[in-house]
Amino acid sequence: MTITLKKILLFVFFLILFFWLFGRYFLYIDVEYGCFVKIKPSILEFSSQNIKKGILVLKYADIDNYKELCNRVDTVNPNLSCGGFGGGCYRKTNFGSSEISRQIDVSTPRNGFLGLTAAIIAHEVCHLKQAQENRAFSEKECYELDDKVLQKVVEY
Repeated sequence: MTITLKKILLFVFFLILFFWLFGRYFLYIDVEYGCFVKIKPSILEFSSQNIKKGILVLKYADIDNYKELCNRVDTVNPNLSCGGFGGGCYRKTNFGSSEISRQIDVSTPRNGFLGLTAAIIAHEVCHLKQAQENRAFSEKECYELDDKVLQKVVEY
């Protein structure tokens, strides 16, 4: 009987450990603003913590763009994508789907400037917003926005 109890306790321990690690590295949760964002694993850069910290920088430097992130994005992919290293990317649809994607790609270095990560996040959310509102893709609009975010980060 005690062997079974030990196995159950060991199983529960590893289950709790798994969910703790998963939440620590692959989820951003802010109950106050109803913000729940999944962060995909990244083998190349191990940058999930950088993404989470960049989101926090955005929250404290530019609350309006933070709320846009929370309302529009459900997943951040930190892997290398069409934006290259140190950049970001937004694809209107995921492969094989006709629905507008709620995923942004943000590939920033693990020890990089968090203000830049926050600006790239805001930039890609801008493209997602354009797609959701059926507006034309405009780099000018999104670069102006990420410039403003960087300015606010520096002022903060």
